Amino acid sequence: MRNRLLNSACISAIAITGLWSAPALAQDSNNGGINEIIVTAQRKEETLQDAAIAIDAVGGGDLTARGITQADNLTKAVPAISITNGGGSNTSIFIRGVGNITTSSYNDPAVTPSYDGVVLGRAAGAFGAAFYDLARVEVLKGPQGILYGRNATGGAVNIIPNRPVLGETSGGFTVSFGNYDAVNADGHVNIAIGDSSALRLAATRQVHDGYNRDGSDDLDRSGLRAQFQLEPTDTLSIKVGGDYTKVSGVGAGPNYIGTFIPGATFTFVPSGLNSSEGLNTDAANAFRQTSLGAPGFGFLAPINQQQMTDATYWGVNAEITLDTGIGKLTVLPAYRHTDAESYFYGPAFNTAYTNEQDKQFSLETRLAGNVGMLDYVVGAFYFDETVKNTGEYNQEFVLPIQHYTHNTKSYAGFGQLTAHVTDTFRLVGGLRYTHDKKSIDGVINNFITFCGGIPPVTPPASFAAGCAVPGALPHYPNFTTTADTVSWLTSNGYIASGSSIVSGNQVFPLLSGAGVILKTDFPVQDSGSFSKLTWKAGVEVDATPDSLLYATVESGYRAGGFQLSEGNPNYNPETITAYTIGSKNRFLNNKVQLNIEGFLWKYKDQQINYFTVSPGGVLVNTINNAGRADIKGFDVDLTVKPMHLTTLNAKVQYLDSKYKSFSRLTAPPRNNINCPSSLTGDTLTDGTPIISFDCSGKPLLYSPKWTLNLGAEQIVPLGDTYELVASVNTAWRDSSYGAFEYLDFEKIPAHWTTDANLTLRLADGGLSIGAFVRNIENKRRIASPQSSPIGFAIATYTAPRTYGLRLSADF
Repeated sequence: MRNRLLNSACISAIAITGLWSAPALAQDSNNGGINEIIVTAQRKEETLQDAAIAIDAVGGGDLTARGITQADNLTKAVPAISITNGGGSNTSIFIRGVGNITTSSYNDPAVTPSYDGVVLGRAAGAFGAAFYDLARVEVLKGPQGILYGRNATGGAVNIIPNRPVLGETSGGFTVSFGNYDAVNADGHVNIAIGDSSALRLAATRQVHDGYNRDGSDDLDRSGLRAQFQLEPTDTLSIKVGGDYTKVSGVGAGPNYIGTFIPGATFTFVPSGLNSSEGLNTDAANAFRQTSLGAPGFGFLAPINQQQMTDATYWGVNAEITLDTGIGKLTVLPAYRHTDAESYFYGPAFNTAYTNEQDKQFSLETRLAGNVGMLDYVVGAFYFDETVKNTGEYNQEFVLPIQHYTHNTKSYAGFGQLTAHVTDTFRLVGGLRYTHDKKSIDGVINNFITFCGGIPPVTPPASFAAGCAVPGALPHYPNFTTTADTVSWLTSNGYIASGSSIVSGNQVFPLLSGAGVILKTDFPVQDSGSFSKLTWKAGVEVDATPDSLLYATVESGYRAGGFQLSEGNPNYNPETITAYTIGSKNRFLNNKVQLNIEGFLWKYKDQQINYFTVSPGGVLVNTINNAGRADIKGFDVDLTVKPMHLTTLNAKVQYLDSKYKSFSRLTAPPRNNINCPSSLTGDTLTDGTPIISFDCSGKPLLYSPKWTLNLGAEQIVPLGDTYELVASVNTAWRDSSYGAFEYLDFEKIPAHWTTDANLTLRLADGGLSIGAFVRNIENKRRIASPQSSPIGFAIATYTAPRTYGLRLSADF
């Protein structure tokens, strides 16, 4: 077996491309060849080229140099991944089309995030907290059914901070200033405490003004991390860490693309607004007020509150390793806590509010060693998460208020064996048994304004636009309890004073005589368990000392769950089986690196999230299962150093994703699905016909057919003291869909995005100053489109052109 393993002290010095001159020194020691990067994705230290798995890794220096200070920019370096932020605490991750649009915290991520070895239940906590003083980020592509704490169908994103270094007192900082009043500063200090311990402190401050005219798409983040490393003996190591992050500001903000009318032709009317308008400007609100809302049938009102976010993420964790006579024992206890409050516009609501508290405890224990020809990893995992959420989603004539407590307990046992059949041939096999227990206790209260008389659960077809005077019916302010809402309605003269609240459905006549307000109750108390045995089989062959061939088959699973969705309180697990064949190669004395991977994924019962109509005719956001899909394609990753100080790289991904079976049932007005349809013959309780839409043959979301990343770096020596480093990176992403309705405006157009850097630095390290520009094209691209349940086409966009200066130093 090729053995390029390096100790952990070298990790930060051998990132692929760094801001400091340390990578250049690593090149010298490697005969001017391509640098190595160390990964721990298989629970051991090995070079990226020795890891016989589908993985991309980005070193900490490269993250800084390329301005990847938050997760949604990872696609600049990893073609397979897409990460979007939809407002509030909603962060969605997709790898090769496998993922889920996150609008609630009871749905597990399909792509599992982890921070410092700790698997996280929610993506927002990981990506909001961690992107500074990093050793690297690892992106594992495909199911992780064996070695990772919670099963993942799409992959895993491992965020790994720099560790304390024994025997070294050092530090460093990077600060940049740019347009939109951007300031990005982070620093670290490593303090040796005797010969056997060290303390590492790191901090960050990141701010910029909003990219949208209403102040949204801004950034206001502060973070602090402390780690203490103790190695009292040669066989025992203890690392204890803690981190705290505060995220404030306005937050992510969508823009109006236009309005649409469901029906046979899906009539679309462009808004005519700029992609940087936001939803809360005079122009945006004027456009909003031209839209008629149902079922109250009044014109919509201007946005009633500026959006904001106020979230804190903190956690403590430890890593204890002990070399025993039979292998290395690793114990990882961790606790994480999130408090997040936000007002946000979401899918053009007026306005949505959430207040959430997440508590997570996890414990992982594993033993790794070898016996004869066998390397082994065995372990156990425990995960306990409680989410408490209050949410209010003001749709003006419909006001859902929800409260819930959701709990997940997960238990797993796992093991993987690697048999060294010969010095160059290995067989790999693994199993993991996972048992998930989930429960939910919550309620949805809807306040629905109707005109024309006392309605059933939904208004009959005879209710028509114009039966109420525009603006005469309530545009709900932001309340989070039924008592608050009823009190406001009585004090403002909409319903009779002294109106009491009773359990169950309740009708409040409007004093104007225009209609009524219906209050509905939908409690959910449910629990259950899900279990699955997942497996892996693989073969590895060292064709030459610098060429690795591998093939794997691996299964993955994501537990089902329970939800606040009227008529659909639960959903089933999803599963995936991935077939991968790959080759990793170095040629010409480490001057050329060529990695090739082919894959076929069989995906079943994908958990998808969308708006639909309940059997009682109430608009609901629901999670359901999509049927079967095939995902196939290939990756080619080429790095060339034609000269000692020149590096060229190219990454190409071809992706063919297709649903083999995917049908959805819904009814007007949520029949805005651009797929062949037919009547089922069934109806809702009010007689509305149910329609079946067959989306078989459609591609999966965020699965562009072609993705291309190109990069070049040139180092120019300026005498013996200085050197100039110039780099340019560009990425092409083919068109892809971003929402499950497959409407035209939900298709993200193909686009290029190009960044460039120019840095002057000391040749022997320690100081650098540079300039950067990102998104040279200055085109804001759709990141996350959505058809709003109140008739708007909206989208969040990528950042415009940004530029600035950066100063870095280490000591």
